[in-house]
Amino acid sequence: MEILDIDVFKKGANCAITPPPSKSVSNRALMLCALSKKDLVLKNILKSRDTAIFIDCLKNLGFKICEENNEVKISQETIPSSAKLFVGNAGTAARFITAFCALHPNSTFEFDSDKEMYKRPMGGLIRALISQGIKFEFLKEEFCFPFKMHTCELKGGLIKVDAKESSQILSGLLMILPYIKNPAQIELQDSLVSKPFIDMTLSMMNEFGHDIVKDKNIFSLKSASKEILFDEYTIEPDATAASYIIALGAIHAGAVLVKNFKKAILQGDSKFVDFLSGKNLIKYAFVDDDLLVTRGDFEKRSLHFDFNDISDTFLTLAAITPKLECEVFIEGIAHTRKQECDRVSAVASELKKLCAKVFEEEDSIRIIPFKEFSFKKKIEIQTYKDHRLAMSFAILGTCNLNNGAPWLSIIDPKCCAKTWSDFFETLNSARMNSENFKVVAIDGGAAVGKSSVSKASASALGFMHVDTGSHYRSLAYALIKNNLGQAGEIEVKNFLATINIDATLIGNQARMRINSELIEDDLIRTEEVNSKVSVFAAMPCVREFLKNYQRSMREFAMQNNFAGTIIEGRDIGSIIFPDANVRIFLDADAQTREMRRSKQGISDSIAKRDNLDLTRKVAPLVCPEGAVLIDTSHLTIEEVINKTIALIVEAK
Repeated sequence: MEILDIDVFKKGANCAITPPPSKSVSNRALMLCALSKKDLVLKNILKSRDTAIFIDCLKNLGFKICEENNEVKISQETIPSSAKLFVGNAGTAARFITAFCALHPNSTFEFDSDKEMYKRPMGGLIRALISQGIKFEFLKEEFCFPFKMHTCELKGGLIKVDAKESSQILSGLLMILPYIKNPAQIELQDSLVSKPFIDMTLSMMNEFGHDIVKDKNIFSLKSASKEILFDEYTIEPDATAASYIIALGAIHAGAVLVKNFKKAILQGDSKFVDFLSGKNLIKYAFVDDDLLVTRGDFEKRSLHFDFNDISDTFLTLAAITPKLECEVFIEGIAHTRKQECDRVSAVASELKKLCAKVFEEEDSIRIIPFKEFSFKKKIEIQTYKDHRLAMSFAILGTCNLNNGAPWLSIIDPKCCAKTWSDFFETLNSARMNSENFKVVAIDGGAAVGKSSVSKASASALGFMHVDTGSHYRSLAYALIKNNLGQAGEIEVKNFLATINIDATLIGNQARMRINSELIEDDLIRTEEVNSKVSVFAAMPCVREFLKNYQRSMREFAMQNNFAGTIIEGRDIGSIIFPDANVRIFLDADAQTREMRRSKQGISDSIAKRDNLDLTRKVAPLVCPEGAVLIDTSHLTIEEVINKTIALIVEAK
């Protein structure tokens, strides 16, 4: 069996990752399309073993299906009176296809599955169908796969169902409810797990023209189903898959961008981000449709979570607990014992290899990590053929514990094909992008927010920050100090020939020294320097003097092991680094800039400075061709910072 070493992220995680399409939405859409009696196209459908199994079942039931790229066209055909159907270990296919077949009377359907599916809950659905007159022949254990199903016209009336072991049982019955010839209602017996999945089913049914209402525990069709007016349906991103990307941001410095996350509106698992944010494990913000995640200011203390509603993501959190180095208690997960594997027992077994103590109860797990997260010997994680175990522990394995050497291995990584076939390739691409050194050029005039945005972005990403404006200010200060405040270009050029400049680091700030002297920041930001700096900066000899030094900041940052450098100024993206990985030009209207300057207690004229910057002979201030222009006039500083970070992590 294949064993895959997980390569670590050596310089934090600065990357953008697109989750695959949602498995849950894909399979519900396939079911609703099959029921609709209309030819439909599903766009952005998940390509995985589970969806392939579902599609094969539909083909065996007589549907004509054309698959091209990430689209599936489903054409309606006559359902045969008998068929052999294989559902693998796909819970949605197992429950939904069984319910679908129940609609077709006087037929015999023979079901089989992977052996793992033989143990998964089907009893609630089968008992409900038996009450409707359908007969089953169980070929092994009662109420389990494999079996033969002999159908009849469903009786209708009140259909009682027990869905406490799987919400998919109720979802399958709800989707066929509008198509039962005899008037019918569904009554939910006992409690329900993973309620958001039922909400998803009802929302999608509504999109497909079916208005289902709930009164206490009884579901009914409110009115006659409406005609479907669309020919195409687009699948949203997978919120459960996104949880792994979010966890990556929780355990690494830097920033992770989850592409298109805002479109995951149907899935309860999108609440995982709030679970982590609520405990300050992460900070997040939306940048258009994307989710930007950074590590939170978490203080190590015991944590308590109830994952009953979003249980698919409990593994994501459980697997990263060794990195949290505090006690974690997770409950509401008993029903996950009957999924792809006994997930509570499986995760407890693997965490015992990584934690001081792990206590397992029927509905919960208590995890006590070691006080220091450090492993010298390689740890192998058994995945029990469960894709979610593999992906969850792979995220933990990206932590850099042993000077860049892999320390965690995943047994049977190909099990991820169930929902995310190229997960490990995607994770590796994110790692390489995080380790690729990036140069970021941020240009703009006075009072557009360059310094605030550049400093905050560099701090968040672990980049070196360079303020080239301070270079010109330092030279202006030195000229004024040497009685050259009114000097012309020849005198300035002669002075520059007498000095040497080099760089030093203060935190992540690269600061320029003149003749080995660092000029204090408050000295270069006086009104006198403010009034002279643009005049000196417009001189070709000054800009030429600084050009090679500013270009050397790339090598200086690399030598000091930064993940990248953000260099701000007025000609960085046009002259100094026209080949920068990211080029951003910040702007704002004159009124906004004057107001900002006034709040800073600076009285220099924006218009006068703009005129000097725009009309200088060498490197006039312009937005470089191909740079991203951000107008900051009506944005908060946080919004501009988030937009900037998103652009940086997404860049190759």
